[in-house]
Amino acid sequence: MGTKGRPKNPTGWEFTIYAKLKQISKSRKLTHYKAWLQLTEHRNFLDLMLPHFEKQKGYTYKKAELKIKDPDWKKNFYKNNIVRSRLIKRLDKIKFTY
Repeated sequence: MGTKGRPKNPTGWEFTIYAKLKQISKSRKLTHYKAWLQLTEHRNFLDLMLPHFEKQKGYTYKKAELKIKDPDWKKNFYKNNIVRSRLIKRLDKIKFTY
């Protein structure tokens, strides 16, 4: 019997998203949610999100493009994938060297 439910996001992909959120929020002194909204407006955001969308059934680049422009999708994705996984708190414990 196979696994049930939605497949988990790859850890490397999640790490990239959270690191970018932390960078934006720290440099511009924004909350993580406002940094997420700014990140979704970036021109290369869809390319960053492709590993997530490619796992979905019936994936097309055009559908993914329409989805990321929807404000409800932005809010729900943040709530369900970013806040719930609590990786932001784990990232705060990591000492980055730039």
